[in-house]
Amino acid sequence: MNYTTEIVSLDPLAIYINDLLSKPEADYLLDLAKSQDSFVHHEDKYPEHMTESARRIASSCHLPADDPVVQCFLARALDFVGFINHDGFESLQVVKYLPGERHDPHHDWFATPARVAPGKVCNRAASFFVYLGEEPTGGETCFHHLNPAPPDADATKFSNINSDDGLGLAVKPIVGNGMFWMNLHANNSGDERVRHSALPVRSGVKYGMNVLLKRCFAG
Repeated sequence: MNYTTEIVSLDPLAIYINDLLSKPEADYLLDLAKSQDSFVHHEDKYPEHMTESARRIASSCHLPADDPVVQCFLARALDFVGFINHDGFESLQVVKYLPGERHDPHHDWFATPARVAPGKVCNRAASFFVYLGEEPTGGETCFHHLNPAPPDADATKFSNINSDDGLGLAVKPIVGNGMFWMNLHANNSGDERVRHSALPVRSGVKYGMNVLLKRCFAG
């Protein structure tokens, strides 16, 4: 699969990826997600999150790790991350947003990383978010602390946030395209500058795939 990239930000590192998935691959993975018949609404799975400041209103399911297309995609994602220090990926999660659903500003890294062994913790070193299926109106992924897109940026892919400090970039959902960004600093602390949100879907259904790269370290 031949994809192209556009560096959105060097610090923090954030990269837009064109055609990370082919249309047949994106359709296959979406059909695979639907065939699981296991989309669970986030607030049903985590009722305690209903009062959190970074509230997520969406449904999600996980893809089977032994599926050959899943394995092919993960091999491609591993090639993309190159020499980044990591410990593999979490299971792929497909997220579904219906009209009006959203995910308020949040970051993917954990403030308290999961302990996996005595003296060892794991956190999410980096993230991909790849769009599947339909192309809804609304549903942009907004990065609140990144510089806005330049005037000559492709308006079919990027728009800007009208924020008080002039910062903010919005990425529109286009099937097969996605974003990659680093979540952790070199010292493994979380980077607040990659806080992002999913704006409400205005019409249609938004499907996206979370691809989360793990890193384990002393802690």
